[in-house]
Amino acid sequence: MKLPFSDITPLDKSVPGVQAIEALILPRLSILYAKRAERLRGLNAQAHGEVGYLEFLAHLVDAQAALLANNPLTAQQAIPVSALLGDGATKPERPSMAVLQTIAYWQEAFKFFVQTLSPLLPENSSEKLRDLAQAEPSVLAEQASQLLARNYSAVDAGVSVVLWAALSSCWAQAVALAIGQDLKAGSAESHGANCPCCGAPAAGGLVLTGDREGLRYLQCSLCETRWHKVRATCTTCHGTQNIDYWTFEKTDSPIQIETCGDCHSYLKIFRQDRDPHLDVLADDLMSQGLDELLEEQGFVRSGINPFSFPA
Repeated sequence: MKLPFSDITPLDKSVPGVQAIEALILPRLSILYAKRAERLRGLNAQAHGEVGYLEFLAHLVDAQAALLANNPLTAQQAIPVSALLGDGATKPERPSMAVLQTIAYWQEAFKFFVQTLSPLLPENSSEKLRDLAQAEPSVLAEQASQLLARNYSAVDAGVSVVLWAALSSCWAQAVALAIGQDLKAGSAESHGANCPCCGAPAAGGLVLTGDREGLRYLQCSLCETRWHKVRATCTTCHGTQNIDYWTFEKTDSPIQIETCGDCHSYLKIFRQDRDPHLDVLADDLMSQGLDELLEEQGFVRSGINPFSFPA
């Protein structure tokens, strides 16, 4: 089946005049997952060194899609997540282990992913995941809390990717439900490179095509929300004077890195106006040479890719 052109709902052409720029855009999750899995498999066919991992990630995204289709988050299940969204995302103690333990959906999602993916993994990796899936809820919540607090090195790398996928599946659906109930999201200006809906770091930036051609949105690494950020503006300090763009290839490359000479942060930008098939997470994996180049120059990445957590 041919997938839609984009996971973003098209603008309503029946509305007269120029439409205001949307502060937030929510993806159609089922399409996002389908397109991401398709992209991962396409990159897998082109890859040489990461073949096994890209295929595994495609299966992980398939599992997210299956969970969404067969066991979607209900409004009742989303209630404890709601306190962690919008204004609640600014609380420095968020999210506590106690609160995470009350949210059953992501825990069950993690167990489902482990059951689905274990046969595809080496025995030692599979064993680590199974052990955590069978552990007490407090143990699982502690690991999730470390990830959400950005203490990435405190969680085994083989566990982190699957655990984050479970959290993401829950948070993405919860945000969609909360937006429908008038979630009061923080402003993009005050949050910078952190999501105004859930507080998680951006995975990267998208320059859109289609109805919203040329607009730049940052994409959340956790809830998949996109929030508008004016181009050529630092996503960390909001500076505009010392912004530069780096590529490996020609200047019209679809993947760029935006650096700020003031705060020395950087974020990768994916130009869907040049290649509409780009996916922030999948294509980031195939352009990590750019990260190495910028880190050698003293820049620090302001976002994360949950398919490749920092050591």
